[in-house]
Amino acid sequence: MNILVVLHSWLRWILLILLLVSIVKSLSGFSGKKALSAGDKKIWLFTMITAHTTLLIGLILLFFGRSGIVHGAPAGVSVMKDSFYRFYWVEHPVMMIIAIALITVGRGQAKKSIPDVTKYKKAFWFFLLALLVILAAIPWPGRAEIGRALVPGM
Repeated sequence: MNILVVLHSWLRWILLILLLVSIVKSLSGFSGKKALSAGDKKIWLFTMITAHTTLLIGLILLFFGRSGIVHGAPAGVSVMKDSFYRFYWVEHPVMMIIAIALITVGRGQAKKSIPDVTKYKKAFWFFLLALLVILAAIPWPGRAEIGRALVPGM
C-alpha cells in the first residue's frame, strides 16, 4: 500500500502543474480573445484525467490504506474529535472530490456551444477555484498530526 501513497503524492505535483498550466492558458485565452485550440483542450483533458486518477488512488487509500476506514479508528477514538482521522477520512476526501468536480466542469466548458472566450473565462474560474480547494486540502508539512513530506519518501 506504501507504493500507492507515493504514487498519490507524486500525482499531486503533476496535477498542480497541469492545473497551473490550464489556469494560465485559460486566462490567456479569454484575455487575448483567442479561439479555443486543440492544445488547450488536450491540456484540460490531461488535467482532468490526472485529477480522476489521483482521486481513484486516494479513495483506495481512504478505504484500504494503513489508516483506512476498513481498518477502523482505534478503540475509543471519535473520528470527528480526532484531527488525524477527521482530516484523512472527512475533510481531505470531501474537499478533493469538490475540487475534482470543479476541474471536470471546467474541462467540460470545451464541449459547450458557447463563444470560445466564454469557454476560457468559465474554465479559468473553475480551475482557479479547484486549485484553491486543493491547496487548502493538501496535508502540507508542518501541519500538526496530518502533515506529510513535500517529496514522497524523503
